[in-house]
Order: sequence, then C-alpha cells, then structure tokens
Amino acid sequence: MKSRKLLGAALGALVVLAMSMPAAAQSNTSTTQDSQPATSQTTTTTTTTQGSGASTTVAPAASMQDSTAPNAMPPDSAPPLTKGEMKEQRRVQKQQEKSAKADAEAEKDHAKAMKADAKAMQEEHKSTNATEKANTPQ
Repeated sequence: MKSRKLLGAALGALVVLAMSMPAAAQSNTSTTQDSQPATSQTTTTTTTTQGSGASTTVAPAASMQDSTAPNAMPPDSAPPLTKGEMKEQRRVQKQQEKSAKADAEAEKDHAKAMKADAKAMQEEHKSTNATEKANTPQ
C-alpha cells in the first residue's frame, strides 16, 4: 500500500513534468545591434531555452556597409544577389512577362472569335426569320 502511494506520487510528478515540457520548450530570442565606426555593424543573437539554464551567444563577423547609407538593410535581410543570380532572375521575369503577354493575346483573339460567332449567328437568325416570313402564307 505504501509503495503504491509512492509510485502514484512519482507518476503524478512525472505527468506534471511532461505536461509542462511544451511550455518549457519555447525559447526566447533577442537581437541587439551595436553600431561601430560609421561603416560597420555587429549583430549579436542570444537564445535562451527556459528550464534548461543554457544560453548560447552567436556573434557573426562584422559586415561592411556603404557609408552613404548606414543601416539601409535590416539585419535579417537576405544577402545581395550575385551577377549570375540577377541575370537569371531577369531572364525568368522576361519569360513570365512574355508568357503573360501571349496569354493576353490568346484571350483577346478568343474574345474576337466569340464576337464574330455571335454576329454570324445573329445574321443567320435574321435570314432565317426573313425566309420564314416570306414562306408564310398571308
């Protein structure tokens, strides 16, 4: 009986611990910027996981920036594209524009064809109505 109570208390504590793990697994992240002489910027990221007591600090190498536009790019922005990547991006954009233009032309041609068909049907109905009037005994 005593061992059952002890086992129950241990399992209860284990369940409480297991239920609190998702909350403890969430981490806090903070980013700080330290401005150094006019052309460089340092970003330090500190990540702390609650419950573990561990803290990790990552300090990347300082990046050089243009002195005419300090802090022009946010710290989390993507790195600049290379010439080849920019060329490929322009090529893809031109191809998409060409495709969109061709689709618009096809849609325009389809609309013209539908309009012509409607006009032809209207003329056919007029001639059919005229023929019926002429053939109808009065």
